[in-house]
Formats: sequence, structure tokens, C-alpha cells
Amino acid sequence: MFTHPAAPPPFVQSKSLSPISTDPSLAGVLEALSLGLLGIFLAAVLVSACPPKLLDPQWQLGLTADLINNGSLALVGALLTPLALAFHPGSERLRARRNAFRQWALAAAIGFLLLIPLQAWAGWKLYRTVSSNAEQQSGQSSRKLADIRQAIATATSSQEIQARLQQLTGNNASLSPSQLRTPIDQLRKELLAGADQAANRLQQRIEAQSSFKPDRLIKETIRIAISALFYAACFAFLSGALPRKKNQRAKAFRWGFGKKKK
Repeated sequence: MFTHPAAPPPFVQSKSLSPISTDPSLAGVLEALSLGLLGIFLAAVLVSACPPKLLDPQWQLGLTADLINNGSLALVGALLTPLALAFHPGSERLRARRNAFRQWALAAAIGFLLLIPLQAWAGWKLYRTVSSNAEQQSGQSSRKLADIRQAIATATSSQEIQARLQQLTGNNASLSPSQLRTPIDQLRKELLAGADQAANRLQQRIEAQSSFKPDRLIKETIRIAISALFYAACFAFLSGALPRKKNQRAKAFRWGFGKKKK
């Protein structure tokens, strides 16, 4: 009995990937876009980095954030050059630029990895600086207000209170004529109440100025670290430092480190 052989299922049939059709005009557009995106990235980073303050942790944090926030421009700009070469494989200019970008991509991968310890160190240093300044301001203000309260409480006359206040806070701290005529007990009570109000306002001002929150710093550090890892992996893949599957699609885009076309 004659039987027909079973046809192989459609999903096991494989066809070789067709190469990308050459299109020099499209390659020129992609090349221009690549250079434009890289130029925008450099402009954004350089403007934010000037003037350089290498030892300032706040400047370091700002530079790190700008590099991460604009890193996609550099990554897409670098990827467009191999894509342009795929549409115009005979261009030696694109081939040389692709090879140069491949070397710079490895440096970019290392640089993004270095952003992780830089972000952690600069954030910790800035937090310590802000906390130390807030504690120092609060301590100085508390000591000064304590001296004012003692001067008000121990003075025996309105003129003596005025003289001590001017000695502690400057010549501008003078009592009004009506205050000078106020009985000493009542004046002392009013001035002590005013000192308490001034202490509360000063404490609120110090807390408002030190708006640096540790939880925000921790979240930003985590965001920078994760983003830097992904950027480093992408640039390392682009440079060829990470292993990749050498299939026909990858060869079509010329991303591998194969033999150069002569």
C-alpha cells in the first residue's frame, strides 16, 4: 500500500535571513541622526559640568544624574552607525566610524560602572556635610538664645537689658521707648516670650533649609546604580566585550569582531 510521506510541519522549515537592501541615502540620514544625538548628549553633559568642581559632592551627584538621564542619547547615537553601515556596507567612512565607536563603547561601559561607587560616595559625603552644617547651626543658635535668655532674666533694669542685647546681637538690638518705660518684670516676661518665638522660627528655618532627605538619596542611588548597570551592559555588548550569538542577522548589521572588509 502506497502512502504519502508526511510533510514537515511549517514551524520546522527554516529560511536564511535575507540581507538588508543597500540604500546609501537612508544610510546618510542615519549617520546624520547618529552624530546629532551624540552632539546633543555631549552638549547636555558639558553644560551641566561647567564650571567643574571635582571635589564638590553636589557637583558630582549632578554630573552623575545628567550622564544617566542623557545616556540613552549616546546609546542610540552609537547604535545608528552600525545600522547605517548595514544599509551602505561599501562606505569606508562608516566602517571606520563604527570601529571607533566600538572602542569608545568599551570606555563608556567602564565609565558607567564607575558611576555606581561615585554616586554612593558623593551621596554619603553630601549627607554628612548637610547634617553636620545643620547640627552646627542649631547648636550655635541654641547657645546664643540661651545667652539672650540669661541676659534678660538677670538684668535689673531696662537699660541693662538693652546693653546686654546689643553686646550679644549687635547695636541694632535696641529697645523701643515704650519698652524702656515698661516695668522690668513685665518687660522681662515679654522679651522672654519673644525669644521663645524667635527660637521656634529659627528652628523651623534650619529644618526647611536642610531639606535633604536620606530616603530620596537612597532611591536616587538605587536608580543610578540600576541604570548604570544596564547602560554598561549595552555599551559592552556594542563594543563586543560581551559574548553574542553570531547569527546571520548580527552579521548583517556588522556588530561582530569578524574580519574587516578590505
